[in-house]
Amino acid sequence: MAKQISRLKLPIIDVNDKHNKFFPSFSFFNKEFNSGNRIVDIFPDHFSFHPYSLNIEKHIENLEEITLRASSDPFSSIVMSDVSIKNQVATSILHIHSFNKPIIKTLHRAINITTAEAELFVIHCSINQAVVNHNIKYIIVITDSLHIARRIFDSLTHPYQIHSAAILLELREFFSKDSQNHIEFWDCPSKQQWALHQIVNKETKNMVSIPMFLCKSSWNFCKNSKCNSILFQWKMTFQASNSKGRNFLNLLSDNLLPIEPSCSKDGPWLSQFGHSNLLCTRASRAITNHAPIGEYQLRFFPLEIFSYLCGLYPIELR
Repeated sequence: MAKQISRLKLPIIDVNDKHNKFFPSFSFFNKEFNSGNRIVDIFPDHFSFHPYSLNIEKHIENLEEITLRASSDPFSSIVMSDVSIKNQVATSILHIHSFNKPIIKTLHRAINITTAEAELFVIHCSINQAVVNHNIKYIIVITDSLHIARRIFDSLTHPYQIHSAAILLELREFFSKDSQNHIEFWDCPSKQQWALHQIVNKETKNMVSIPMFLCKSSWNFCKNSKCNSILFQWKMTFQASNSKGRNFLNLLSDNLLPIEPSCSKDGPWLSQFGHSNLLCTRASRAITNHAPIGEYQLRFFPLEIFSYLCGLYPIELR
């Protein structure tokens, strides 16, 4: 749970909606991560990264020079992307600049996703949009999250593999079309307020989105709500079951009141005997009537005959 919380930049809204949960997206057996078949093995010279150095002014100069040259090249495409999370809604905006064409602007919103997921998604969209023009041979992606873009080519296990695989599939097709096709990722910190990237950055930060779910709740609150819902369903089923008090015993407190199950701190049941595996096993057998005795065997194997060895009683009871 702690690891999941650490991956989330902001709280979750509603964990009960199955399309609105946080799931690490592993893809262990995807062919894009197979040794010898990886992009880094087949097309090692078709992509590059340009992080900013200590001399940030020189880096910005190089960035301006490369964008000016690319903007006048009919075979190049420049992508500006940025992500912002506000009111628990992730907003992804990208601008695509191509020679002698209007700027393509796209906007995507999503709730209950991490910043990394939103960044990878917008990169995927940018590449998908850029390669629509079959003349494009050179793509420049300018982002303030270069460390996340590096995850695309990371074949080690990480929780965003399925997003990386989708991007790698697009790039594999792009690189295979022409040996000259290339993509560059340039780092552009937002604090530098570089003109072209600042426009996208302002748009994402000024975009106000109201989530569909009015209830704003934390991860822990949603987890507790889900647990309470499960326990409520279990208790309703238990009340209507013929096993209540027979094959499943009621546990009573000192005041002879039923002890209700709980997910908090091992619950009131497990906390009493969870310290010992042997005691927990025996208690579970006693409560559920699942024990190596005649009563259990007769319940699940009614066609067989069971009795005490001494013959005084027909079956052994709990």
